[in-house]
Amino acid sequence: MATKFFSFLGTGKYAECNYSLDDVKIDAICYVQEALIDIFLKKGIKIDGIYIFKTKEATTANWISNAKHPEKSGLSGVLKKYEGIVDTIEAVDIPSGEIEEELWDIFDKVLGKINYKDEIIFDITHSFRSLPVLALIILNYAKFVKKCEIKGMYYGAVEALGVPSNEIEDRLKLEDRNAPIFNLTPFINLLDWTVGIDRFIEDGDSRYISKLIERGKGELLKKGMKDDKNILEKVGKSIQNYTNNVAVCRGKLVSSDGIELKEKIDFAYNISEKSYIKPMTPLIENIKNHFDNFTDDEDKNMIQGVKWCRDHNMIQQGLTILEEGIITYFCNKFRVDKCNKEIRTAIGQAFYIKMKNAPKDEWKDEARLHEDIVNKILEREDSEKLAKLIYDIKNVRNDINHAGWRVGSIPYETFVKKLNTFIDDVEKIIE
Repeated sequence: MATKFFSFLGTGKYAECNYSLDDVKIDAICYVQEALIDIFLKKGIKIDGIYIFKTKEATTANWISNAKHPEKSGLSGVLKKYEGIVDTIEAVDIPSGEIEEELWDIFDKVLGKINYKDEIIFDITHSFRSLPVLALIILNYAKFVKKCEIKGMYYGAVEALGVPSNEIEDRLKLEDRNAPIFNLTPFINLLDWTVGIDRFIEDGDSRYISKLIERGKGELLKKGMKDDKNILEKVGKSIQNYTNNVAVCRGKLVSSDGIELKEKIDFAYNISEKSYIKPMTPLIENIKNHFDNFTDDEDKNMIQGVKWCRDHNMIQQGLTILEEGIITYFCNKFRVDKCNKEIRTAIGQAFYIKMKNAPKDEWKDEARLHEDIVNKILEREDSEKLAKLIYDIKNVRNDINHAGWRVGSIPYETFVKKLNTFIDDVEKIIE
């Protein structure tokens, strides 16, 4: 893993300016690349490699010599001062990018300088035409292909001086040429949030969003917003708890986790506009729409958990939580211990007894031991309908749990249709 500084070299005549980023200022610099590298070194950021991407025109104008000040060295001479400090200083020749094939060539050459898990700092100040967009695409592509980390993207805003670049030295004294360097990294993070939100909404996977929340938490702490940091931390933990427990069918926790997450979401609204975590807002709105349906009714919350499974293609989990949720519903209804294995088995046996019209001498020990509960179910007007529903759910659940290794196994599409039907039927019973 190495920290690398990337920059495109332009062809313009660059005036001497004073560049500043955060609280660090570098005076009397022609090339923003030098200013940025000096700033990072002053901040204690170690740079392992400097890579300057230059066209043939930029080589003549600003690499070999200085287009504005011919008596001064070009960027190649300026970078010599970092020899012994930076391991690699390399100029990479690229085409002008005037046709599509040249853009792909630039893509390949920039990507080729990124190794696995590198940390990249990118200066796009003098990027030509579409190169800033291309740089953004390359970096995001490299994040997934090479697992690199984008440490920052920066732009030296000379135009903020309010004077045409070719007139700066004529119209402004050096002490007045104070150009800010814009940190564009939050916009890189916006793309991260887009990916994270999409994963969460489409797949119910909270792992990526949890990493972003962790990053946002650190950013808030830097800004002195300790209380907001604590809120964000709790929201992230609640999201993770709920999705993790649904993924492994922790039926006892689906309801309580959903209620807890619902309570945390409202707090998150108060901080979603702060720092670069603003893109959390659509995520919060989306999950709020689902968790607004959670109440203090455990059985109805179970249905919400199953719907979450259905919406996120967790068919096996949905079937499991639904079947066990029906057992829990009757435990709650009869006010018996819903964690008692014998009672749960007896309730399940009651539906089997009804379905098969089994005589008492064929009842299992659990059904005999809790005969009063079994009879309550058998005496219901809808007991036959209930028995068939439970039998169907169990049959479909067994098919998926046994990986289809049975005669008459059903395809994926049928699982989805049946789960939807089961949800509707169970919801009517509970309501």
